[in-house]
This record gives sequence, C-alpha cells and structure tokens, in this order.
Amino acid sequence: MIKFFRHIRQRLIKENRFSKYLLYAIGEIILVVIGILFALQINNWNENRKTKNLEQKILKELYVNLSIDLEEIQGDVSFMDNINSASLEVEEFIDTNEFPNDSIFKIISILRVTPHFDPNKSGYQLLQSKGVEVISNDSLRNDISLLYERSYPYYKRYEEERLRFHALHSEPILLKYFTMHFNLSRKYYGEFKISQEDYNKIRTDDAFRKLLSAIAFENSAVQSRGEGVIKLIKSLLKSIEKEISDNL
Repeated sequence: MIKFFRHIRQRLIKENRFSKYLLYAIGEIILVVIGILFALQINNWNENRKTKNLEQKILKELYVNLSIDLEEIQGDVSFMDNINSASLEVEEFIDTNEFPNDSIFKIISILRVTPHFDPNKSGYQLLQSKGVEVISNDSLRNDISLLYERSYPYYKRYEEERLRFHALHSEPILLKYFTMHFNLSRKYYGEFKISQEDYNKIRTDDAFRKLLSAIAFENSAVQSRGEGVIKLIKSLLKSIEKEISDNL
C-alpha cells in the first residue's frame, strides 16, 4: 500500500502536475489523520472496556463483602436483644430467688459477651488501590465511601467504648461475685458459680444493680448504631446490584 502511494506521488512529480500533487498530498495527510484518530478511538474503547470490567469486578467483590457483613452485624444486633433481656432477668432473679441455680449462671454468661463487628474490606481496598474514580456512578461512589470511611469507623468507636466499659466496670464486678470455670462443652466455654454468701451480697448490692442497668444502656447504644449500619448496608447492596445489572 505504501509503495502504491509512493508511485503515485513520483508519477505526479515527473508529470509536473503540481496542483494535483498538492491535492493528493492533502488527501494523503487526511487519510493518515483519520487512521490515527481511528486507532486512538479503538485504544480508548479498549481502555474503557478494561475500566468497565474492573468496575464490575470491584462491585461484585463489594457485594459479596457487604452480604457477609450484613449477616454478621445482623447476628450481633440480634444477640444484643439477649443481653438487654439478661440485664432485666438477672435483677428479676435476685429479687425472687433466695438461692442461686443454673438459670442465673446462664444469664450471667450472656452479660459477659460483647459482640464486635469486623467488616470485610477486600473489595474496598481493591477500589482504593485502583482509584475510586473507577466507580462511574457518582452517587454510588459517594455511598460506598460514606459507609467505609464514616459509618463503619463510627460504629467501631461505639463498640470500643462498650469494650472499655466492660473491662473497667462489668468484668471486675462480675468476677468479684461469680467464679468462672472453663468448660469446652458450654456455649461460651465457661461455667459460672456463686457461693451462697456472695449471692446474698449481690441481692442487696446497689452497685451491682446499677451495673445491670449500665450494661443494658451501653449495649443499647451500640445496638441502635448497629441498626443504622444495617440500613446503610441494605441500601448499598441494592444500589450495587442495580449498577451491576445495568452494566451487563
């Protein structure tokens, strides 16, 4: 093809047909420019396709991560209902029973549980490494960043505050009265026992009753925040599912 055009140019020059040569040269330049533009367009199309494939990959991984997160945090929030109930049940038990039995031991084991949420971040870390602009939907991109950069860390602070409260207040008082024995067959790997003498003390210990209320209060604060996170995860899952479907 190149030789063909070269022969045409040489023939026009030999025939001294300058005007036609000039038109031909311009035409050849236009063809070259068109070829370059066409090549650039193909390259842009390939790059856009790669970016779109990457976006789909990240969205699918985020969807899997968030689905697991939703199941885990829903389990935690659901168990917090047990903790709130246990706080009331312990107080009711010591008001109505003169002697301890297995019922209170099981309830106390629930009060020692502090559910904590550890989100799956592989999809978001991949997004960060590739650049958040990979997500073409501005609203979706903002919602993803909001969940991982604000809502998750904020919820974690609530959990950390409850853990500090448990370490500084709940655990010392519970272990003051109850003896914990390791038992692999029990659900929480421990058996709690209390002497009759210590049981008589907690029945009249106002500090112990205040602790029960404080445990429920701290737990309810975390639970309320967790319910808010659940709503955000559900909403984001729907948005991601729609975005994946629209881009198929």
